[in-house]
Amino acid sequence: MTITRRTFGKYAIAAAGASALPMPFVRAARADDVARLGVLLPLSGPLASLGNDVMRGFELAKQLVNEDGGVFGKPAELVVVDVPSSTEATSQATRLITTNNVKVIMGSYASSISFAASQVAERNRVVYFEQGAVANDITERGFKYLFRFIYPASALGGGAAQFMLDTVAPRLGIAAGDLKVALLYEDSSYGTAVGEAARAVLDGAGVQVVDATSYSYKTTDLSSMVQRYRQLQPDVLIVCQYTPDGILFWRQAREAGLDVKAMIGNGGAHNVNEFADALGDDVNGILNAGTSVYINKDGLAPETATLFERFHAEHEKRFDGRKASAHTGMGFNAMWTVLKDILPAAGSMDTQAIREAALALDKPIGSTIVGWGVKFDPETQNNTRAFPTFDQWQSRQIKTVAPDPFGISEVKAVPLPGWGARGDI
Repeated sequence: MTITRRTFGKYAIAAAGASALPMPFVRAARADDVARLGVLLPLSGPLASLGNDVMRGFELAKQLVNEDGGVFGKPAELVVVDVPSSTEATSQATRLITTNNVKVIMGSYASSISFAASQVAERNRVVYFEQGAVANDITERGFKYLFRFIYPASALGGGAAQFMLDTVAPRLGIAAGDLKVALLYEDSSYGTAVGEAARAVLDGAGVQVVDATSYSYKTTDLSSMVQRYRQLQPDVLIVCQYTPDGILFWRQAREAGLDVKAMIGNGGAHNVNEFADALGDDVNGILNAGTSVYINKDGLAPETATLFERFHAEHEKRFDGRKASAHTGMGFNAMWTVLKDILPAAGSMDTQAIREAALALDKPIGSTIVGWGVKFDPETQNNTRAFPTFDQWQSRQIKTVAPDPFGISEVKAVPLPGWGARGDI
């Protein structure tokens, strides 16, 4: 699988050109401007694991930009609020705008939080940059001050299903019409949109969808679903989960001896180090559709490849040897782009100038550390040059396997070996 005009349209949102265009304007900075940005993330509660990963990415980008001279010749500042769930999103977004007087908000990875908080920002004409929330409906409201860096859920779930058809099924030797697939997803707008998009692709290919079930990510027991799958015996599971429930499900599957020929996650739980730490060698062989910071840097522009190496080296140095996750990379990518490209082009913290600079930004594929380009659609303000990558756990490390030119490994161990027999993957 290679990123071309044809495959980019197939696996992502839209095809994109390969050359950067110059920004049409760069305003001179005003002397009194300070780049003070609000940050709205779940830093406690059940979504905290990934929220803190994103925060590390935001903070690292801010630190590096400030070490390079800052924005408008001054250090950028972050005003951070904790939003454990969507219940607090409206009040905390209001606080950032009215009390802290921010003109830009960066958030928030969780779709339910993003949906609520961005509505407050739009009402107040504050620019909201969403780095990682994928629910389709976030950008279907006609908002003018909301920009999303990541692809929508339909591209994620649909991409996972298409990857299964193109890459997994041939290795299983099972025709599409004979495949039995089960869909399991948490029931927020994120999980539901991913599940529905996967279902549409599978139905179109004539695959037998033997089960499609949603559940609350706050659950403490998924054993009933494990037992259901033992009875249904699907060949492939396509799942969409956050970290705690993702670990819970796979542990209970192991305890019950549930065997499947392949499992494909959709971001969330399935590409973070905590998943591997909790499951040991039994994580090996699991596939994931999402975003990766473990890609082939040779597919990046030279200056981006240098930034890629700097990102990884500085992350381990500044966060006690911790390896970066996909969510850290997405946070870094969004903050870096805003601080390095958009705000300097705007020349001030004037929200209309920032909006115009964002719409004018034109970065080709391979110009960010996650492989994406950046070009916001003038209607939806989605990034048309974002696309999922496809990864697999091998030797307890997440490794990108597609698309070219970003893969660093080949797909292994399909069908998936039994529990306790995955150490060599």
